[in-house]
Amino acid sequence: MTRRRIDRRQRGVTTLIIVAVLFFVLSLVAAYTNRSLIFEQRTASNQYRSTLAFEAAEAGVEWALSMLNSGRIDEACVPSTDVTMTSFRQRYLTIDPTSGVVTPTGVLVADGGSTSWASCVFDGTDWVCSCPTGGGALAAPSGSGVFPAFRARFVRVSTTQPGIVRLEVNGCTRLTSECLDFPSQAVGGEGRATVQTLIALRGGLAAPPVAAVTVRGNVDVGTNALGAYNADATTGGISVLAGGTVAANTQANWQLGSAPGAPGASSFVENDAGLATLPDGERLFTNGFSTPSATYRNQPGLVVPDCLATCNAGDVRQAASLNPGRVIWIDGDLDLDTGGAVGSATEPLVIVATGDVEVGVPVFGLLYSRAATWASSGNGSVQGAVVAEGNLQGTGSFTTVYDADILTRLRWQTGSFVRVPGGWKDF
Repeated sequence: MTRRRIDRRQRGVTTLIIVAVLFFVLSLVAAYTNRSLIFEQRTASNQYRSTLAFEAAEAGVEWALSMLNSGRIDEACVPSTDVTMTSFRQRYLTIDPTSGVVTPTGVLVADGGSTSWASCVFDGTDWVCSCPTGGGALAAPSGSGVFPAFRARFVRVSTTQPGIVRLEVNGCTRLTSECLDFPSQAVGGEGRATVQTLIALRGGLAAPPVAAVTVRGNVDVGTNALGAYNADATTGGISVLAGGTVAANTQANWQLGSAPGAPGASSFVENDAGLATLPDGERLFTNGFSTPSATYRNQPGLVVPDCLATCNAGDVRQAASLNPGRVIWIDGDLDLDTGGAVGSATEPLVIVATGDVEVGVPVFGLLYSRAATWASSGNGSVQGAVVAEGNLQGTGSFTTVYDADILTRLRWQTGSFVRVPGGWKDF
């Protein structure tokens, strides 16, 4: 009886040991599983912050491109009607009007980058930005949430190649100078990313005309004394270049001027083979602007004035004053009728109108009419060049003076900034 009780007690001890071992093994499995879950949670958190920082940097690139192609802004990067304010482009870039070389404003550091930076931060509801001309900083949002931010600067690429500059953007999961400044530094617990891309100015006028007045079709303004002068010997001194014929009475009354030593009366060319063989006006447009008209009109660096009826000189002056460096596109007729000059020698305009144009005031820049037959009018002046996509008729007696310097400014200082293919990297 005693031995039987001892055997039962011994069998109970064995069971206890086995259960203890199983519990120990289960504890190890649970601890390992918990460790794996913690590791995965940390990995997911790091990936989330890294992705958030990268997306913030990429958003900063798109934002900076959009701002470069916009109008005047205030210190908070908000559109402004105050003409004493500058545009984002004017604030952070200097473009040489003769060479097209782009230099960032501010003190250039050793790597060619500017020390003038624009920044934005998400405050939990919306993005808040700062575009300082001198100093200034954003206030960090309060709270323990994740508030992504980015900071952008421009870096000089070349002292000879026109139109090119590098855009660099640092993104971070929090508004901290260490993380966002250039060069960027790691901050414990925060995601950090840097995106760089080459951008280039696609000029508003890709191929300047060679004549003061270029007409794809015929020219017949009756006995009105239009004036056309081109003293630029590099263009051959051509005052009028027509793909069709120039009516005899127009020839007799047109006041022409050419390069020194060349008679003005012989400075016009009619039946030009290059213009005459163009199948339509769209081809002339594409040759001059290096892009189809629909694409050109949709570029970000172009503004269409919101005119109640026919646009006038006041509408164009207002659009130009609020949008320096942008192309002016007019849907319909344009009456440059009264008031002061439109544009200036240092800030000329590219004006494209789909209808007729009245030139009653001084105009500085390129005046381009897409009308099938431009019924010209007015006795103002154009300093730069005039292009008619169709025929030129009407009662106009305005004067056009070819100005190569103005056309060069239009080539290098107007238009849209775009990404350069293959110029993007995030390392």
